[in-house]
Amino acid sequence: MIPFANVQAACAAEGLTALAVLNPIPESLDPSGLDRMISDGLGDLGWIATSRDLRLNPGAIWPGSRSLLCVAWDYQPEAADGALRRARYAAGKDYHVLLRPKLHRAAVGCAPDGRHRAVVDSAPLNERTLARLAGLGWQGRNALIISPVAGSYSFLGFVLTTADLAPHHPGHGADRCGTCRACEVRCPTAALVDGRCLTERCISYLTIEHQGVIPRHLAERFEGWWFGCDLCQEACPWNRFAQGPADPRLSGSEDDARLLAVSAADFDLFFAGRAIRRAGFERFRRNLLVACFSLGRTADCQKIITEGLPLVVAQAHELGLAHVPGGS
Repeated sequence: MIPFANVQAACAAEGLTALAVLNPIPESLDPSGLDRMISDGLGDLGWIATSRDLRLNPGAIWPGSRSLLCVAWDYQPEAADGALRRARYAAGKDYHVLLRPKLHRAAVGCAPDGRHRAVVDSAPLNERTLARLAGLGWQGRNALIISPVAGSYSFLGFVLTTADLAPHHPGHGADRCGTCRACEVRCPTAALVDGRCLTERCISYLTIEHQGVIPRHLAERFEGWWFGCDLCQEACPWNRFAQGPADPRLSGSEDDARLLAVSAADFDLFFAGRAIRRAGFERFRRNLLVACFSLGRTADCQKIITEGLPLVVAQAHELGLAHVPGGS
C-alpha cells in the first residue's frame, strides 16, 4: 500500500494540498439525493438521469480501480467588478484544463505503475457525495461542499487509480450548517429548499446550461448575474475562511462597458481559454440582456436586442422588451 505521505508529496508538487483518499471505493452510493434531484426536474441536464446507475457506482467508471484520490482546489474569492456580475469560478482560465493535468502528474508521481483516470467534472461521478464521504467537507444547504478551513470557493477533482493508496480522511464530513439558513434566505429565485438546489430555478443553471428562453418571473430576480451566481456563497459565514486562488491563472476581471461591447467577431478571443466561452455568443448576449433587464438598464437592453440574434429576440419578447424605445 502506498503511504499517504507519498500521495501528499506528489500532490504538493502540483500545488494541491486539500486531499482525501477513499480506499476502497464505495461499490454503491445512497441514491436518495440523486433521485430527489431528478424528480425535482433537471431541465436541459437530462444526461444526469441517463447516467444514474453509473453515478451510483463510482468504481465502474474506471474498471480495476482500487482507490479514489479527492482534491479541493481554491479559486478567486473576490467578486467581479461592476454591476454586471459573473461567478468567481469563471474569473480566469478554465479550471478543467488546469486541474486535470495536475491530477494526472500527481497520480504518476505517487503511483507510476498504476493505471488511472483523472476526472474534473468530466465523468458521471457524484462528485459532491464522494467529496463528503472522503472528508473534504460537508454538503451545505446550498448543495455545495463546505470546508470549515476554506469555505466553499473550491473546485473538486478526482483520480480513479488501480494503485493501492492508503486511505486518508481529513475529518470534515459532518454537517456544520446548524440552524443557519443564510443561503436559502439570500437566493433571489428560491432555488434552495431543504438542503437541495432546484435546478430549474437556479441562476447558475439558467445562465450556463439552459439553452432556451429564461422565464420572466425568474429573470427579473437576477440582480445583474450574467454567468453563474455566487449569492449563496456570499451569504455563507464559512466563506470568511476562504483562501486566495491556488493559481494566479484562476484570477481575472472585466468591466461592464467592455462586456457589453463584445461582438460576435471578438467573443472567442475575449474569452479564450475561459469557461464562459462554452456558452457561445448567442447565449452570452441572452444572459447580458436578462442581467441588464434585472437592473432596469433598458437602454443597454435595447442595444442588445437590436443585434437581432434569434434567442435574444425571443428572450426580449418574454421580458416584454421587444418594443422598448431606445434610451431611457
